[in-house]
Amino acid sequence: MLKLIKYCFIFFLILFGFAVAMGAGGLYYLVTMVPAPEIEEAAINEILGRESLVYYRDGQDKLGVLFEGIHRQYLTYDQIPKDFVNALIAAEDNRFFSHFGIDVPGIGRAMLVNLKAGKVVQGGSTITQQTAKNLFKRESRTLQAKLKELLYALRLEHRYSKKKIFEFYTNQFFVSGNGHGLGVAARFFFDKEPKDLTLLECAFIAGSVKRPNYYNPFLKKNQANADDVRQRSEERVRYVLGQMRKNGLLGEEEYKTLDLTTLVFKQGKMSYAQNTAMDLVREGLSTPFIADILEQNGIANI
Repeated sequence: MLKLIKYCFIFFLILFGFAVAMGAGGLYYLVTMVPAPEIEEAAINEILGRESLVYYRDGQDKLGVLFEGIHRQYLTYDQIPKDFVNALIAAEDNRFFSHFGIDVPGIGRAMLVNLKAGKVVQGGSTITQQTAKNLFKRESRTLQAKLKELLYALRLEHRYSKKKIFEFYTNQFFVSGNGHGLGVAARFFFDKEPKDLTLLECAFIAGSVKRPNYYNPFLKKNQANADDVRQRSEERVRYVLGQMRKNGLLGEEEYKTLDLTTLVFKQGKMSYAQNTAMDLVREGLSTPFIADILEQNGIANI
């Protein structure tokens, strides 16, 4: 009897190993062998440079464009401030340069935190997964859509270097109603070129990429409660700096000398023609009600 159990165990172990091997082989084939023209750099550059058209209700006549001209300022990895690289890594994905696009330990930690809190308070998605989500627009929150997004993330990791993936992400995150990427964020929030950003300014932008309107001091609804917006912005910056210190990206002495009162916002001029109807569209997209509905449908990047 014991011998039979032993043979059954060995059989199922071999069967499990075979299934894992087949699954790994199939995944490797999908990632490396199946043609994916949308993953090519030319296609991604087209996505990153695409304007967001807005139409009248008939769906034919164009009302205007949300992002054009100055609202797309592409930065190469070498043009991205080191402080921003460290701040974003600390805030969003501290194992970015060591994982393969999926952070399995990170997913496990997030699950434990969420179980302990009784709600979703921490995500396990990597910068690569976020890049795939924003570039290729997940259609829904179904398991099939999420697996497709995961496949895109693995294809990005196979096709590009970590620096290139980080570059893609840095140029596509949403900045309120005024464009995408670090180049726009630096001008919009601080009226600066990216190379001139301070550590605190980098930490603010890195900390706000997921919820830019929540921390935006220039929105009308935020101006009405400026002290609250300032407080939550400082709390977010402290979190990012704390994560940088925890992960060895910021020295203890430098951390102690940082003064958050020196974080001063200065809205830069963004050159687009004023249009009352388009202003209403921008304002509508930034309301918490609309943002929550979009988020429920898997759209975090308008």
